[in-house]
Amino acid sequence: MRQTQRNPSVLAYGLLILVLWLALGLRLYRIQAPSLWNDEGTSVALASRDLAAITQGAANDIHPPLYYYLLHFWIQAFGSSELAVRALSALLGTLLVLLTFAFSHAVAGYLVGLIAALFAAWSPFQVYYAQETRMYALSALLATLSMYTFSHLLAQGMARRERLAHWQNRAPDTRPAASLLPAVAYVTATILLLYSHYFTVTIVLVQNCTFVWWWLRETRLARMRERWLIILRWLALQVTIGVFYLPWILLSGQQLRTWPAISEPLRLTALATDLLRVFSLGLSGDALPRWILAGFAALMLLGMVTLGLVARGKKVPRGGFGSVGRAMSLLYLLLPIAIMFVLSLQRPMYNPKFLLLCTPAFYLFLAQGAVSLANAPGCIRRYSKVQGPARGDQMARFWSWLPLAILAAAVIFVAGASFLALRAYYFNPRYARDDYRGIAQYIQAVEHEEPEGPLQGGDAILINAPGQIETFTYYYRGELPLYPLPRQRPLNEAETETDLQRLVLGRGRVFAVLWATDESDPDRFIEGWLDQHTYKAMDSWYGNVRLAVYAVPVETPGSGPSGPSAGDIQHPMQVNLGNQVRFLGYNLPTAELMPGDILQLTLFWQAVRPIDRRYKVFTHVLDGFGHLVGQRDAEPGGGAKITTIWKEGELVVDNYGLPILPATPPGEYMIEIGMYGLDDGARLPIIPAVSGANGEAGQPAGDHILLQPVRVLPAAAPPPLSVLAMMERRDARFDEITLLGYNLTRLGLEHEPDAPIHPGDILHLTLFWQASQKPLADMVLQLQLRDEKGTVRLERQATPTEGLYPVREWRAGEIVRDQHNLALPADLPPARYDLYLSGQHSPGGQPPSAPFKLGSVLVR
Repeated sequence: MRQTQRNPSVLAYGLLILVLWLALGLRLYRIQAPSLWNDEGTSVALASRDLAAITQGAANDIHPPLYYYLLHFWIQAFGSSELAVRALSALLGTLLVLLTFAFSHAVAGYLVGLIAALFAAWSPFQVYYAQETRMYALSALLATLSMYTFSHLLAQGMARRERLAHWQNRAPDTRPAASLLPAVAYVTATILLLYSHYFTVTIVLVQNCTFVWWWLRETRLARMRERWLIILRWLALQVTIGVFYLPWILLSGQQLRTWPAISEPLRLTALATDLLRVFSLGLSGDALPRWILAGFAALMLLGMVTLGLVARGKKVPRGGFGSVGRAMSLLYLLLPIAIMFVLSLQRPMYNPKFLLLCTPAFYLFLAQGAVSLANAPGCIRRYSKVQGPARGDQMARFWSWLPLAILAAAVIFVAGASFLALRAYYFNPRYARDDYRGIAQYIQAVEHEEPEGPLQGGDAILINAPGQIETFTYYYRGELPLYPLPRQRPLNEAETETDLQRLVLGRGRVFAVLWATDESDPDRFIEGWLDQHTYKAMDSWYGNVRLAVYAVPVETPGSGPSGPSAGDIQHPMQVNLGNQVRFLGYNLPTAELMPGDILQLTLFWQAVRPIDRRYKVFTHVLDGFGHLVGQRDAEPGGGAKITTIWKEGELVVDNYGLPILPATPPGEYMIEIGMYGLDDGARLPIIPAVSGANGEAGQPAGDHILLQPVRVLPAAAPPPLSVLAMMERRDARFDEITLLGYNLTRLGLEHEPDAPIHPGDILHLTLFWQASQKPLADMVLQLQLRDEKGTVRLERQATPTEGLYPVREWRAGEIVRDQHNLALPADLPPARYDLYLSGQHSPGGQPPSAPFKLGSVLVR
């Protein structure tokens, strides 16, 4: 008999251990994949200082110091790698799952506690912040610990429930040891909680409201003196907590008074809807169907309704809470949300991560809803005419298995939705953190520390928010100078302009790492100055941080309005674009450059009439077959001079930097420019000035303007492979040359590698070759598209670079970019096709190599 009582306990807690292993595995999975973002870098930098510096730095920040203290000692023990600094949060997040079980078990029993822990284990919301080097996993853990110890204080009072009716006839319990340990644990947990995050004060408010509810309900039969003694004991605990927290409030109070607004004003319904989405599916579940959220809402509401009813039954452990437990859990979930909404009415401060601390209550209600849903068949059977065995053994088995099937279905529903959201978080770049690692690696791959020539100097890095330096230098190992601008807020334009002039003086390029520009430079002064005085060549988002690359003009810009945008038009032209814009000409400082350099181009525009649409300018550098080797599409003036604000007859000076792709073959290339609608992509046609005897406007003559050719010189050294942006790496030898990798996309959508491909589309194939030694002869390539049966559906023969840079002229070690277009037949059946490549030296070379499979193409 004892054995049968022991086995369920072993099995039960064995299941809990499995849940904890699942939680730890999900929190460690791909924990190093995303880059540290700005706040994480700040955490590592602050925690790397001594304790006194951490205290002062936290007092000047918007977070208390406890997490930084823990991270400080953690780094000393395990180092400051991405895995090390994030592993602390992963461990804290796993312990949060354990405490979710403990709290839910205390309120609603073992089964609800286990399922709540299971929901918390694979919660995308909790997993996200358990992989971040910030204090949110710690504050959620301590909030749950504080609530758990608080619940034990209430349970201790409830254990005397049977004596409350007799308090008038007997002295109160005088055993201090019975109540000292829970009180000390509660006070300690709550003090630590308050030192983890400022918003955790809402948990203390939850506990005080719950205590009042409990005091009014559970002590009403006690005499007045004992009731007030209970109040005094509680106040003593709260005063103790306040005394230990007061020094920090005195130290950081000034910073708290200047807490900025961090969100837009919001309505209560919008807040509730967004929190339901985040608590259920995390930050990566916004693309899932709404009916999934409806399922989570139904389970949660069912759990809210039934928790108090179930809590009065036998399933609640000894010392259960009944209606007080439901009130405590409801307040735990809803009161912090309500406080955030009320505070946001005056100073918007909504951020879901602040409310991670009340997610254990959400998973408690979710688990209670699943269990209540499973108990529904038993209620139906009890109050219906079905009598089990009276209807036969088959019906009895049905009713006995139905609750388990319903519970399994509810758990699978939550697990399936969480899996989809977790998969998006792990693998979809849309949900990745700001990629400072990628920015640093790109700069290190292309930077020039020393001057490249007599007229062009080394590069520099501009950091628009000084706090970024700590995160950027966590990854950056180069030697370029860093310039934090602006140096103060609000920005001083005169001082900042002087700083910018010094920054670009003698420089070749400026790499601008831009984050939170609305706070650091709301009027866009720095970017506007750089757009006017340099040539923007790149503006790419890496999460919520941008990397903009500017080429400094060969002629060093002076002060004031002079610089690359001033002076006469060196190459005048008169071209009418769609009777909207007149192209007046261009300046091209140099017509010779090397791969990886930035072509500097100034265009001069004039509005023919007021323009009511926004247009983008395209600037392309093309080889003789129309393949792009350099491109920049942008609105005029880097977005500061959009066409709808042009005045009729106004001269608009527009600078562009066109980065020439690394590994571009040497040779002559054309520059092509024009305009297209921002909304529809339709190009403005070229209108001849005069046509016919009457001088009327002529018919459109194309949609682009060709400028003078430029020459790309041989590269001084092979580029790093990291800057080639190869989609697939390969290592296939073709005698003296090696295929390093390739890109295969739909033509015109190279920036969308997953864009669907249809019959009649053109495939754009880029091959990357490297000569191990100087080739002795040219080469002919054969490209074949085969179906699953091996039938060749498309075949094309070509030479590398279409013969523009013959293979026999390649140098040993040189890397060459080789582009080809493959037009798919319009009647090609939708299916998956394999692309094969083979090569043969010509003329009279060795036999062709065996076909080499490059990859597959899905035609829809």
